[in-house]
Amino acid sequence: MARQTVVLQVFVASPSDVSEERELMESVVAQLNQVWSSSLGVTYELIKWETNVRPTFSTDPQAAINTQIGSEYDVFIGIFWGRLGTSTPRASSGTMEEFESALARRKITGSAPEIMLYFKDAPIPPSKVDTKQLQSVLDFKSSLSDKGGLYSVFEDQAGFESSLRAHLSAVAQGFVARQPSSPSVDQSGSVVPIVSDLIDSDEDDYGYIDYFEIYEARQNEMVSSITLINEATVRVGEQLAQRTTEMDGGVRGDAREARRILKRVADDMNSYAGTMKNQLAILSSARESAFNALSNALALQGDFSEKDRDLLALQGMLGGLIDGTNTATDGMNGMRVAANAIPRISKEINKAKRTVVYELDAFLSEVESTRSTVTNIIESIDRMRSGQHP
Repeated sequence: MARQTVVLQVFVASPSDVSEERELMESVVAQLNQVWSSSLGVTYELIKWETNVRPTFSTDPQAAINTQIGSEYDVFIGIFWGRLGTSTPRASSGTMEEFESALARRKITGSAPEIMLYFKDAPIPPSKVDTKQLQSVLDFKSSLSDKGGLYSVFEDQAGFESSLRAHLSAVAQGFVARQPSSPSVDQSGSVVPIVSDLIDSDEDDYGYIDYFEIYEARQNEMVSSITLINEATVRVGEQLAQRTTEMDGGVRGDAREARRILKRVADDMNSYAGTMKNQLAILSSARESAFNALSNALALQGDFSEKDRDLLALQGMLGGLIDGTNTATDGMNGMRVAANAIPRISKEINKAKRTVVYELDAFLSEVESTRSTVTNIIESIDRMRSGQHP
């Protein structure tokens, strides 16, 4: 059966100094599409001038780009480092013109496009530093709060990739939650239900396959969320260790440099807390839906001759989920200790600590609920395989 898939267009805007991050987006989107196309019926399509703009003429080069890109994309991603870009007849740079167009459309629609801005916080080679361009980036960054905007900060490709995965995952989940159910069509042209239809429609006619399809889709979401958090936990731990080394290695007596490092510590922690908050919403919703569907599927399991083999395979899947929650719990408990151990050295650090600990506690509680539920189901499967009542 072929599922009807919704394509969300993602427009990537940036000056020329973040070409590596633009290339990285291709692999991130491809990997996310493998998950979301099967579990949510959503895929992302990248829109970039490199691939979506042909040679042509207009009043100026940026006008030619604007005409071909259009304004009907669903997500706007802006990436900045040390350059704002070359000015156009209408804005301080082509990237800024694209951002202002996206923001103007969002103000009209109230929701679209999603706008996500990323700022690279890494040393710029001295030969490539343009102080005027850099100051323009800093001025733009500082103006975003007045525009009602939040942004993400990253230091390298690993940090950018981790943030991008989490944020695009949250966008896909949010899009599906806002949409009415849409049908899939099999090869004969008949309309068949997709997972979101099954969840939202009358359950009276559901069968084992229907329930198990819901369970598998939602478990994929749970595993993805836990994996993203594990990666983010490792990453923020490495960042905090690096900051400690920087503080110990050469900033004593340099209050300005120390303040800069502390600001980066707070940004790292706030970004991590934001990732946890996004993934917590996904994990909580997926857990409830997955295990309700699985319980119903198990109630119908006795109708099938291959019951024991199917139950054994299911135990293996659930065991893998338990392993993932154990890894997540160990990492987050360690991060909670590390966060609490950071001295109360500045207002930014104190607020970031409080935010991280709050989100850690909430996520740990959700992970514990997931693990408890999975353990109970595994025990029920053991009883079913031994011939006892579940």
